[in-house]
Amino acid sequence: MRTFSWAASVSLLFCVAACAASFDCTKARSAQERAICGSPDLSRADEQMALNYKAWLGAAPKEWAEEIRENQLVWLRERDIECPADEEAADLATCLAGVYVARTGTLRRMVQQVGGMQFVSEAVTLTTADEPANSELRSMEARPGFGTLTVTWAQASSSAAEWAAWNRAVTPAAIRAANEDEATKTTDWQGVVLPTVDRSLAVTVDRVNGQWVSATIMDFYDGHGAHPVEYTWQFYWLLGEQRELGTGDVFKPGSGWEAWMEQRLDGHLHRALDGTSSENYQSWFDDAGAQRTLEAIVTNPHDWELEPKGLALFFQPYQVACYACTPEPLRIPWADLKPYLQPGFALPQ
Repeated sequence: MRTFSWAASVSLLFCVAACAASFDCTKARSAQERAICGSPDLSRADEQMALNYKAWLGAAPKEWAEEIRENQLVWLRERDIECPADEEAADLATCLAGVYVARTGTLRRMVQQVGGMQFVSEAVTLTTADEPANSELRSMEARPGFGTLTVTWAQASSSAAEWAAWNRAVTPAAIRAANEDEATKTTDWQGVVLPTVDRSLAVTVDRVNGQWVSATIMDFYDGHGAHPVEYTWQFYWLLGEQRELGTGDVFKPGSGWEAWMEQRLDGHLHRALDGTSSENYQSWFDDAGAQRTLEAIVTNPHDWELEPKGLALFFQPYQVACYACTPEPLRIPWADLKPYLQPGFALPQ
């Protein structure tokens, strides 16, 4: 269910007060707005955020404007939840400073120039009503009384066939990630939005070369429990073939690359986790479970990051250890992988 029921748009006016902000400080009502207007640093941060927001609106097609405004309104609500009015003044200012740095960085990624191509992010906000029994969560929710999902995904500003194919492919990739099931074949958002859960899903482009384009899908999931969880997927698209990249596009079939990488990954996890936690790599799985996990990570390009120096294998929360124990990615230099690589595969630059 799409919703456009929040008051038309965010008002971004220049302040007439000495400490300018992106809104009229003479009308500041909330503790957060007063803190911004009372601090030159926060006012500048608010103005910088607003400039990037307006740049996104200006670069996007007009038909995307209402959803982009909705995305900003959700963020404003989340800002006030993360930095509540009852905090001490110094703590509130510190909290707001961090929130504005993060939002400005996010907005900058909404308009990207990568590999000579401009990408502008489309946005959608979806909600589903909470059950009456969950009414105590209203003050913690981005939209009180609703579970909310905000999604942004990069679209290429080109009508060429190869980029039109990319634009069509990104949306179902985001839907699969939101369903937390990469085998899901759904082509819409039905069932993705959950009551009492606030999620943000963002697809941003990382690299473009003559052969492929890569993007990161970040899924921030907040069920208002002990802590939110962030999941990450990589999405690789072959421009010429107009399809997702597979393992056979990178590695020579039958070369033994899978077993070699599994052995390397197993050693990395033992070094990173053994003896560091009561729930370490040795106790997290039975033998069969550990082997299945190694195979799943090694053979799934969504768990790869193709970097200029090599291939990184990274881990989802709880995939190989407890949440706080998640190890750093395993990075394998391209030189070590050379015997297994397809000769024609374009390495990232």
